[in-house]
Order: sequence, then C-alpha cells, then structure tokens
Amino acid sequence: MALGEVVGEGRGKITTMRVLPDGKMEVSQQGTGKLLGSEISDAATYWTVMRPNGTAYGEGQQAIMSGDGSAVWKGSGVGKPIGQGGGWKYAVVGAFQTVASQKWGPLFDVCTVEEYDVDQNQNYHWKMWEWKY
Repeated sequence: MALGEVVGEGRGKITTMRVLPDGKMEVSQQGTGKLLGSEISDAATYWTVMRPNGTAYGEGQQAIMSGDGSAVWKGSGVGKPIGQGGGWKYAVVGAFQTVASQKWGPLFDVCTVEEYDVDQNQNYHWKMWEWKY
C-alpha cells in the first residue's frame, strides 16, 4: 500500500465549538478549497475527546459542494497538540459515503488519508491523498 495522488485541499475557520454531555468536544467548520481540480465549499462537524496520554481521538463528516456536484465524506483520526497556544495536528483516515458528480465518481474507489491542522486562531487546513491498495 502507498499514498497516491493528492485528492483535495481546503482551508477555513472553525465556526462553533461546544462540549457534549459525555465530555466530547463538538467542532463545526466552514471553508473552501479544491477537490479533484474543482473549486469547492465545505462544511464539517466532528467530535473529539482527550485521551489519557494527551492525544485526542475524533470522528466526523464533511459535506462538499461545488458546481461539479456534491459529496459526503466520513472519517476518524488521532491528534496531538502542536506549539504554544492551542494548535492541533491530526492524522485522519476516511472514505466518501456519497458522491453526486460524474467527475468525482472515482472517489468511491479509494480510502483517503488526510493531514488536518488547526492553529491557535481556529483556522484549519486539510490535505487529502488517495490510499492505493
């Protein structure tokens, strides 16, 4: 198995954070980017929970929209704090659950791996690769 081509990349801002009754933190975000060459807007919500060793585990979903269609991606990952002041870096794995676009149809054939970073100002950046198997 090996990493394949870059599938997409996006940037944006965390819009909402709330603590859930079970101690998890729920995060919502909105941004823009590219997916297989198409300009996109994306909205995502995920939950994350701290683990005893200082890392975090999370699961989430992302809705992606563009003039070329729409898609829903779901995934999970592990994160760690970076630097001073509240930044985080996550390693994420996931897959597309729905794709309403001929151009994006090949996304059903791949598992994705992603780097997801959040800085101390609540700005995020993600970069996604296909995982060839």
